[in-house]
Amino acid sequence: MSKAVQWRSELAVAWRAAQRAGALQLARRSEVGAVQRKVDDTPVSEVDTACEVLIREELLAAFPDDGLVGEELPPVAGSSGRIWVVDPLDGTRPFLRGIPTHSALVSLEVDGTPVVGVIHLPALGETYWGSAGSGAFLNGQRLRVSTTRALAEAMGSTFGAAFLGDEPLGTRLLALEARWSYSYGFMDAYSHGCVAAGRLDALVSPVDRRWDCSAACCIVREAGGRYSDLHGEPRTDSGGIVVSNGLLHEQILAVLNAS
Repeated sequence: MSKAVQWRSELAVAWRAAQRAGALQLARRSEVGAVQRKVDDTPVSEVDTACEVLIREELLAAFPDDGLVGEELPPVAGSSGRIWVVDPLDGTRPFLRGIPTHSALVSLEVDGTPVVGVIHLPALGETYWGSAGSGAFLNGQRLRVSTTRALAEAMGSTFGAAFLGDEPLGTRLLALEARWSYSYGFMDAYSHGCVAAGRLDALVSPVDRRWDCSAACCIVREAGGRYSDLHGEPRTDSGGIVVSNGLLHEQILAVLNAS
């Protein structure tokens, strides 16, 4: 089977599941229901949970042997060795405030590598997607990362310095921002999409969980970029992520890991 068609059915189901979740987000903007605080003090609404239920039903009906890990509900083990990774409503805070950068994220990982990724931003009318060997797209138009080669000319985005405070990594994040030509505010999954589209050159988040970044890692890679954890390993489950145009990646890692 050619790479161009290998993941076609999985991508179609992921795309449909993300679209359905996005439609639910738009429909529930004025009636979000109860909002609670999770153990990490982040908010979770009834819409988050409803979106995850919807996405799970879609994915597991099509691929019942696959595993699934999502942000809001217990994981499904599966027997195929393949794992769907789901953030049903990425950007709950923006969603609750009416900021249009909230999204639904769906990816498929095989042996820890994202092979399908969908980022759907319903309020912006943008859907990013990609699959291994087939390229990355935004609303049907092929994406390519930027060609910026120097940090001093780069536009980047970081998230996490406020959480890390005076810890060494927090200080290094601020040092990285000082090296860039311009540091743009973090916009949840939209920031990841902007790297894939060449609008931003790089993004660093030391607090991203697997469901925050897996879809983006596939899409950015297929757009010609690179992803890694904070130490350069191509992983989505280390608790932090760097996505870039590839040309800047080693320079960013050098700043983040400076002694």
